[in-house]
Amino acid sequence: MPRSLRQAIQIEGDAKLKREPTTGKYDLLVNDYYLHHVYTSTISAFQPHYVVTMGDMFSNQWVKKDEYYRRIARFKWIAGQADKSGAPIASSRLYMHLAGNHDIGYGDETRSYHINRYTNNFGPLNQEWTIDLDQHSSQSTNGMHRIAIINAMNLDRTREAQFRNTTWEFVLKLAAERALGPEIPLVLFLHVPLSKPDGLCATSPETRHKDGYVKYQDYLSPATSAYLLHCLAPSLVFNGHDHDGCLSMHQIERNLEQPVTLPNSTRALQKSDDLCRMSLDELDRYQAEIETFARKTLTAAAAAATDMSRLPSSLAMEVTVRSAMGAYGGAAGIFDMAYDRSGTIQPRLSTHGRGFTLASRNKFQYRYREVQFGNHLIIRALLIIDILSAVLVPAVLLLV
Repeated sequence: MPRSLRQAIQIEGDAKLKREPTTGKYDLLVNDYYLHHVYTSTISAFQPHYVVTMGDMFSNQWVKKDEYYRRIARFKWIAGQADKSGAPIASSRLYMHLAGNHDIGYGDETRSYHINRYTNNFGPLNQEWTIDLDQHSSQSTNGMHRIAIINAMNLDRTREAQFRNTTWEFVLKLAAERALGPEIPLVLFLHVPLSKPDGLCATSPETRHKDGYVKYQDYLSPATSAYLLHCLAPSLVFNGHDHDGCLSMHQIERNLEQPVTLPNSTRALQKSDDLCRMSLDELDRYQAEIETFARKTLTAAAAAATDMSRLPSSLAMEVTVRSAMGAYGGAAGIFDMAYDRSGTIQPRLSTHGRGFTLASRNKFQYRYREVQFGNHLIIRALLIIDILSAVLVPAVLLLV
């Protein structure tokens, strides 16, 4: 069987429950066991090679050190990485994590201690690796995929410039490498979704700034999104942040008949390469012009069944993974990749709810499914009924 990336799970925070003195401990207990069931049942059923948590793990960016490490211990037990005593559970499975706004904050609030304690416990904010789905040939790149995780929290305007500069150094380097090897598909993981029109997903676009820095955002800026789509050319993009989940696709036109002129410059934006050669300073300076270029070259739409041979080759599927929180049904996303060496399957996209099956032109087959474990209120009610039954039934029998 080919090695494949098979699971992406989002989990959100529960810190506010600690403020409830009477029900807080009960809520935390039920919450932890519920999410532990979501994680471990999915892992047991689908046996993934990778488990990717999409960020916002446990509302921790402002908590003190002792509480931070208590939550890490809880999270690692929930995710099946450690037992109740905190001892690591041996596994060949790789656990990957994305930083969300509840982990390191938005651009206005990110500080060094947020970054340091996150990376000390969950690894680098930006990373990429390669997997090979065609293990029959060690000499060919036909089955290769690049996987990249990018720190979306500091892509747009960030108060402490060093964090944004570090993120964009990674992005610019990856873009340069993609220009040399665009034939290898890229799967991109971000916490914050890409820019798209209002009405396409449940959440409407909103960004708030403080002193010019990002205080809150539902989507990445149009200029940043345009750079990622044009210059990284991902085949698939996974993100979290929006709890409801969403499935969309982006068509990318790489050349314009009429260029977008840049003020006080002899250069213009007419093709993808013009955008991809820009520095971070230029990306900031020409935000308005890049947004115009994006409107003319990018089309976002709800994913629908399509004959892929009729679409342009530059197409990116975007999955916003529904939250694993109980209020959203305890959702988990299952993503499978495979390589069809025979090349007999016709390129086609079919959709089912927030899932899809995609056979690409270059012999890859992708499948994304969303599974849900049930609303937490129903599970709580059943738990209470079980407890009452265990107590009342023996009492009634004694009275008979």
